[in-house]
Amino acid sequence: MPGDAVTVGELRERVWNALALHRAAAYPTPPHGHHPNFVGARRAAERLMAHPAWARAEVVLAGPDQVLKPLREAALRDGKRLVLPHPDRAGRFLLLDGVPPEALRRVRDAPKYGQPVALEALPVDLVLVGSVAVDPAFGWVGKGYGFPPRRLEVGAPWATLVHPLQLLPELPVPPERRIDLIATPYELLER
Repeated sequence: MPGDAVTVGELRERVWNALALHRAAAYPTPPHGHHPNFVGARRAAERLMAHPAWARAEVVLAGPDQVLKPLREAALRDGKRLVLPHPDRAGRFLLLDGVPPEALRRVRDAPKYGQPVALEALPVDLVLVGSVAVDPAFGWVGKGYGFPPRRLEVGAPWATLVHPLQLLPELPVPPERRIDLIATPYELLER
C-alpha cells in the first residue's frame, strides 16, 4: 500500500529503538544517531577475523565507530597498516603503521600517531564499516552522515558487524551501498 512506505530515517529509528528496547545496544548508548555498538560485537569481530579476507588484508580502512574498535585493535596487533578517517578533517585520512594497539585508545588520538595519506596511494585490501541495517542481499544502510561518505569507492571487500536485530529479511528502502561480508555473533554472510 502506498501509505506503508518507510523512509530511511524511519528505518534507522526502528532499528535503534529495537536495539534499545531489547537492551542489545552497548556503549555508547543510546544507539540513536550512531552505527551502533552492540552486545556480542566482539564475537562478531572474531567471526570476521576468521575469514580469509582478514588474513589476506595488509591495508585495512576502518571507520571510527565504537563497534569496530576490536577490529581496529586486532589490525594493529596483527601488524596490518590501518587507515582511519581524520577525526577533524572530512575527506582526509591517516595511516597508522607500527602503532601499538594500546596507544590508540580513542580514534580522536589518531592524528598523534598517524601520517596523512591519500587513499589513491594505498592498495586498500579490506574496508570496515559500521551499519544501522543490512539484509541478506548485502544491502547496507548507514547512520546518514560521517564515514563512509556516499562517494567513497574503494575496490576492496566491504565488511560490517551487526547484531541480529540489524540484519533484516529485506531492507524496506533502497540500500545506500552494497557490502561483501556481514558478521553477526552467530554467523558470517559472504556475497
